[in-house]
Amino acid sequence: MTFLDLRAKLKVNIFTFLDVLKFFPEENTHNIRIQLSRFSQKGLVHNFKREWYCFDQKLVDPLEIGSMLYKPSYVSLETALNYFGIIPDIPQAVNLVTTTTTKKFKNVFGNFYYTKIKLSLFFGFTKVKSSVSESYFNLARKEKAILDYFYLRRLTSISDLRLNLEEVDKKLFRKYAESFPFWIPKL
Repeated sequence: MTFLDLRAKLKVNIFTFLDVLKFFPEENTHNIRIQLSRFSQKGLVHNFKREWYCFDQKLVDPLEIGSMLYKPSYVSLETALNYFGIIPDIPQAVNLVTTTTTKKFKNVFGNFYYTKIKLSLFFGFTKVKSSVSESYFNLARKEKAILDYFYLRRLTSISDLRLNLEEVDKKLFRKYAESFPFWIPKL
């Protein structure tokens, strides 16, 4: 497998070792690992997690990476609130919600924090097209991101927060809030 063969077969920017195996079934898996390592050393591909690669780092959206690294998950909390303009603060990490174990990842695209939520509260997100690539990622709706924020950050008061709630659908907010513990809607 040459780099030109790899580039010709893979039409996406982000790919995994298993993707390469699918396109080169006749190749020895050990040889493919060696080739990918060499391509990485030459800067032709970039390894950002075990067996995860990309061709061009500029075409990678950190929000997209966050949804891919640890599944199931969706972008929420401070990251989603900033994305929607609800909070002015820019988060230092991509914050996501998952039903599995709370986890942290760090790679060339940034820090990724996954916070566990109950399965019954894992809803209220949609697929959104990345701004830098043709891929999609899971993003909480505005109303759900607010509720996730209140619940997972265990807020007791919102009086000190700088929240822009003008474009929040209050009917949808109340509907989502019914699934959360009683103290959340009271905030």
